[in-house]
Amino acid sequence: MVDSLSPHPAADGDTPAALIVDKDRTVVGLSRSIVDMAVTAQRTGRLFQVVTPSYSRLTYPLELTMTDGLGQWVVREPDGTGFRDGLTGETLRYDRARFVSDPDGGTVAPRTDLPPHAGSVALQLETLHQASEGLQLGASTAAAWRALTGSDPMGWGVAEPVSQPWLPRELTSMARRRAPEPTSMVVVGGEPDRLAVGMLTVDRVSTGVLERLRCTGPAAVAVDQQAIEALVDELGGSARSMLLAVHQHRVDGLRDSVPSMPPLPYGLLLGHRVVAASGVDHALAAPAPRVRLAGQGRRQAVWCRLDGGGSRRPFEVLTAVMAHFGIVAAPGY
Repeated sequence: MVDSLSPHPAADGDTPAALIVDKDRTVVGLSRSIVDMAVTAQRTGRLFQVVTPSYSRLTYPLELTMTDGLGQWVVREPDGTGFRDGLTGETLRYDRARFVSDPDGGTVAPRTDLPPHAGSVALQLETLHQASEGLQLGASTAAAWRALTGSDPMGWGVAEPVSQPWLPRELTSMARRRAPEPTSMVVVGGEPDRLAVGMLTVDRVSTGVLERLRCTGPAAVAVDQQAIEALVDELGGSARSMLLAVHQHRVDGLRDSVPSMPPLPYGLLLGHRVVAASGVDHALAAPAPRVRLAGQGRRQAVWCRLDGGGSRRPFEVLTAVMAHFGIVAAPGY
């Protein structure tokens, strides 16, 4: 059952199949109007499509909105010959209702000539809390920001640009008001040369309250490895999982329209529940180049560095580590 259709004031195309907006800008972000269109499209059972020139770049929050199934990035080719998916490179055509895959077209191949450490850090962090009146969210997010940028987040909001200063009690209050529905928030912070931006999602699950952070940080070369190791130690007793990687086509929190290879995995932290279920010996035997425990007592997590695997690529090491712990799929990033 979907809501009845009515014209959306910010849409450039409004059909029974899709809400379409055309943005001729260098940078396109998750504005309030785009948030509203994405939600409206989902509520009415339609696709949300953002059309841009090939030179446009998406902010990370808008990119996540696209990849989470709420929309599609449609890139207009510079020579005016057609359209393609800005993330996958797939050729598209307009069928008078929406942009669809063109069976007669091809797919733009991803670039493979970039150096391994080009691009920005990509981080996904999940923390599972017991539901309680005294719960305050945001501590793990702030810890991640300090590791990546050297300071706490500066602000948060439901759209870009963010409108609220970083106050964990305020975002906790909003998440509590919206429960049991999930709450998603944009988080930003850092200096211009060490900026991080991400999406924090809070969801009530059967086992408690799940806090999920996905962020893209500074250039990989600007992040101190010791800061990452310290973050692992700080979160070892509380995080459910943390995956770090390097995304070669994200710079300064922006994604270009050149199709890219998947992010290059760097390290995987699996929380104390995984270690308790498998045993410490099994955890330390994970098939990764460097493995260590983090946390104390019964709340010890396992940290697996995925780089430096010799002939094995980081993707292969990640797959082997997941199989070792019986994990069907890695946390997304």
